Amino acid sequence: QQCPTSRATHPPSMKCPTKWLGLWLPAALAVPQAVWPVAFEAWYASDYKHTTGLYATDSSKDVAASRIVLGDGSGDHLCSAFHTSTRCEQLTVSGFRYLYFPNVKDCCRCCTYATGSYECGGPVGPQWLKNATGNLQYLGREEILGRTCHKWSVEGLFPGHLNYYFQDVASGRPCGIDGYNYLRTPAEAADDQYLFEVEGLNLTVDPSTFH
Repeated sequence: QQCPTSRATHPPSMKCPTKWLGLWLPAALAVPQAVWPVAFEAWYASDYKHTTGLYATDSSKDVAASRIVLGDGSGDHLCSAFHTSTRCEQLTVSGFRYLYFPNVKDCCRCCTYATGSYECGGPVGPQWLKNATGNLQYLGREEILGRTCHKWSVEGLFPGHLNYYFQDVASGRPCGIDGYNYLRTPAEAADDQYLFEVEGLNLTVDPSTFH
């Protein structure tokens, strides 16, 4: 497997009531449906990681890959284990996550989501919002980068620590995600937070993004 090549980092109202949890609510107050696109790419900003970059994912069967570009990987628990104060790109494909540092010309196969002793997450797909185990809870609305967005909590792998998904009220497209994480100890918060810019969010991704 070759190291990945570098990528740019620039950044009608309803009249019928709806029954929910034994209560009759106006349809306008019905709980919305959380939807994660099969594929999309967007520029993002991250308060936790203190950087900006590109987030691209395609969970279709033929692709099943993601790429996250961090302008500075110092605030990321994986990138910072190898280099700090430099650009870091994470390519997740074919069972592994690769880290690429173009400015220092370094690359490694970091961890696996297929098999092995050091596990990491694979490409995020729509299944994480299916609520198959009752782990999804709607929390209301929140402003994200000037947009009004729906907010859900999602129980994950860390007991007592929730992940969050935000979805644009107007368009139904992703506003952002916030996954619990830390650098070396829980005292060093470094959530996998990506707040997406509305401009340039595309629902198709060029396959070359993942090579």
